Amino acid sequence: MITATPGVIASRHPYVVAGIGFVVAMVDGYDTLMLAFIAPLISKEWALHPQTVGAIFASSYAGAALGATAIGIAADRFGRKTMLLASLALVAVFTMLCARSASPAQLMVLRALAGLGLGGALSTSIALVAENAAVHQRRAIVTRMFLGFPVGAIVGGAVTAGVMTSLGWRGVFLAGGVCALLLIPLVALGVTESASGAHTASPVHSRRPLTELVSGGRAWTTFLFCVSVLLMLLTSYFLVSWIPTVLTLNGMSAEHAAMAAVIINCGGIVGTLILSFIIGHRSPLAPVAVCLCSGAILIALLGHGIVSPGNTKFLLVFGVGLVVIGAQGCIPALGVHLYPPSVYATAGGLSVACGRLGSIVGPLVGGYLVSAKLGWSRLFMLAAVPAMLAALAMAALALTGRREGERR
Repeated sequence: MITATPGVIASRHPYVVAGIGFVVAMVDGYDTLMLAFIAPLISKEWALHPQTVGAIFASSYAGAALGATAIGIAADRFGRKTMLLASLALVAVFTMLCARSASPAQLMVLRALAGLGLGGALSTSIALVAENAAVHQRRAIVTRMFLGFPVGAIVGGAVTAGVMTSLGWRGVFLAGGVCALLLIPLVALGVTESASGAHTASPVHSRRPLTELVSGGRAWTTFLFCVSVLLMLLTSYFLVSWIPTVLTLNGMSAEHAAMAAVIINCGGIVGTLILSFIIGHRSPLAPVAVCLCSGAILIALLGHGIVSPGNTKFLLVFGVGLVVIGAQGCIPALGVHLYPPSVYATAGGLSVACGRLGSIVGPLVGGYLVSAKLGWSRLFMLAAVPAMLAALAMAALALTGRREGERR
């Protein structure tokens, strides 16, 4: 039993908090990608142009980027548990209101407001899980907690596909809001926040969290961190969005091609889990850099394998997911590794914001490359470039950290 000392609130067992964080990430992953599953129904009911559907997607991502940044800063300044509860309330209320949308413009606004909560919930839950974990376990625990995001997307997608016909798109929105609502009492009762850190003497909160990201010689670190996260998400969203389409254009049935999106995400889950054990004992920078470099090579090879007969292409897709999506799953651990506990939520929010930007740019770049008809080998060679640049940014971060260690 953990007892409280004067001025410090007792922390829950770190695995209890991590479990709650995993569920929060699951709901976040489901709610973030829920629109992708129900977009055809909305488009059919309102006879929407593809650009309008794209604008609805973009509004949700933009809201998440803004929410992750603003709520992350507020969480480090005023309290992470409070801001997580506020984020979940935003998600619950505005997602349920999406079910009552009367027009595409109204849905766009409501998705943007729900997106504020989605981004904020992710950044604050990462910080709370890291804060409650022992120092030597933080990187591994936050990485495993973040697995909830892709698991929620996969499970939520399967459930949505099964109930979409009976519930309709409005019912799916309502169910998503109820899931977020049910998390509020779970977080309120199961998560505590310490005033000075449960497992460290470092202060948990910061008066100037945004300034701390660039002070103390961290400006270059923050720049490289943002660049690498943006490029990682740009690459992964390009792959997830366009690989099924490319396979279909090469004569594969739509049903089999859709399996590629599931396979690449399954590879990512396995890769993230493996990396969580590796980075639990060492800096995550070098392992992530190696994965991204390997991913760039596999993406280039995929351009040749995409037209080959047999299941080679699916093995390559799994391999790409293993290293590229796996490396992406280590982003929360990178923030924990690079920054002090006082700005965990701000760093997490910044990474989510950069990731959302990458998730918008990636599919757009993919659409341009596919429409340019460059040939699959050349297209995937170009798609490998962001992954290689992300690897170089990670390598530069590792080198910067080593030099700083030598100076100390």
